[in-house]
Amino acid sequence: MVLRQRQRRRSARPILTGRAIVLGAVSLLLVVLLASPVHRYLASRGEVGAAASKLHDDRAQLARLTKQHQRWADPGYVQREARIKLQFAMPGDTVYVVVDKGQRTTIAKSSGVRAAQARGTGWNTRLWNSVRAADK
Repeated sequence: MVLRQRQRRRSARPILTGRAIVLGAVSLLLVVLLASPVHRYLASRGEVGAAASKLHDDRAQLARLTKQHQRWADPGYVQREARIKLQFAMPGDTVYVVVDKGQRTTIAKSSGVRAAQARGTGWNTRLWNSVRAADK
């Protein structure tokens, strides 16, 4: 009979006890209170990672630029680049430019010489001719 009474007491217990309600309320309070600081912490970790990545990229770029600056400080490098890119020649050098038929040299392309100027018609002549044509 005692065994039956214990079984009745167990089945008669409410599902939500006072302890469970207090535990749920404290858990909810902790979640609400800690949500904002945890969010800020995680956001700052992302920003720190991005800043570290940018710092690494900036240091790599600084190393490249320092190397380039050292190369340009060398007179031999400057002379070589002037010969290659600007087609400069030292006194006493013989310069040959080989061009396929119908093509312009890189010197002619970079100097801006046009076919009209090559025929003897300069920009000033063309300008004066356009002024005359506008007067008519």
